[in-house]
Amino acid sequence: MSKIYAMSDIHGHYDEFIESLSKVDLSDKNNQLILLGDYIDGGSQSFQVISKIIELEMKFPDQVITLLGNHEEYFCEWLFEEDGASKYTSYDTIISFIGQNKRKNIVDTVISDFSLSDEECLAQINKKIRECVTSEYPEIVDWFRNKYFNSERFYETDTQIFVHAGIDEEFGENWKLYSNPDIFTNKFPASIGFFYKDIISGHIASSEVANDPSYLGKIYYDQKSHYFIDGCVGKSHIIPILCYNTVTQSYNY
Repeated sequence: MSKIYAMSDIHGHYDEFIESLSKVDLSDKNNQLILLGDYIDGGSQSFQVISKIIELEMKFPDQVITLLGNHEEYFCEWLFEEDGASKYTSYDTIISFIGQNKRKNIVDTVISDFSLSDEECLAQINKKIRECVTSEYPEIVDWFRNKYFNSERFYETDTQIFVHAGIDEEFGENWKLYSNPDIFTNKFPASIGFFYKDIISGHIASSEVANDPSYLGKIYYDQKSHYFIDGCVGKSHIIPILCYNTVTQSYNY
């Protein structure tokens, strides 16, 4: 018997992540853990969450599958794309990497140059913070680079699609060919109803999809083909876990 565990939308909440991981059994080499994105932004420990994920990937290289969410894409645009340099604004995530003092020193140094316009100051601050993150954490930056440029945004089994936000279901079995890539990490609103495979996703809080506040911190199943596993950790302080038994082909949560 093997199990597939899935969780999503950790959003910098390290303690809640560790609590949920304590319920995941990877001692069986046939078990898998699929992480569906949005590991950063929101809580104060994004760096710690990413570090833990990298540790898990190294310890269980054939068992841990890590997909990116839209928040990782925002972060990577800021890190790697010049036209994204001024778009990223998550103060807590930056602080989790470089600390308050380093950020303050960078800002103070830049704004002390009175020859710079406000726009130039912002550009310089962004540039220097990116340089600081890149120089201090090259392995983590390389991890982000590889995921951003080289990794799929979904994971597929014979009967399931794991994805951060969703797919374009109108294309049916041709969804991989015709879905706009942005759909995988940014789809809104969520789709419900029958699909030929189960779709497991995060991105939108389960309570919002269900239109029922009692689903806060829980998984919502639409009784057809969709499992929504974003527990809105910022409010619930819970990262729910979906567990699929590959023998009985049943879900537990």
